[in-house]
Amino acid sequence: MAEAIAQATDAPIFDIATSASSVTDDFDMLIIGMPVEGFRPAKEPFAWVESLPKAEDKKAILFCTYALYKGSIFKKLEKALSSNGYRTVLKVPKKGIKPDRPADFSDAIAEVKKTLE
Repeated sequence: MAEAIAQATDAPIFDIATSASSVTDDFDMLIIGMPVEGFRPAKEPFAWVESLPKAEDKKAILFCTYALYKGSIFKKLEKALSSNGYRTVLKVPKKGIKPDRPADFSDAIAEVKKTLE
């Protein structure tokens, strides 16, 4: 989903598992996504979000993929981002993503593009 959004919006993509959180310094808007694990944000990417440098009124678009239930992922992400000065402007969940099947992200991409306008 991250690759589809990045390609559709011509945005750079960073692997938050291997990128320093300071990579965000040059951006006013972040599009952050991760899978749901046990109805919560995946541990490694969530730790990266928590380590973001303090910001002043930066915006964030959040997305997640999940099989059954998205749980509290957006609530937890918004709280972590808010404490660092980020304001969430869009949340896009995508249910039913299977690694062995192609996924249609057109609805999510349309929402992201509309918000970026």
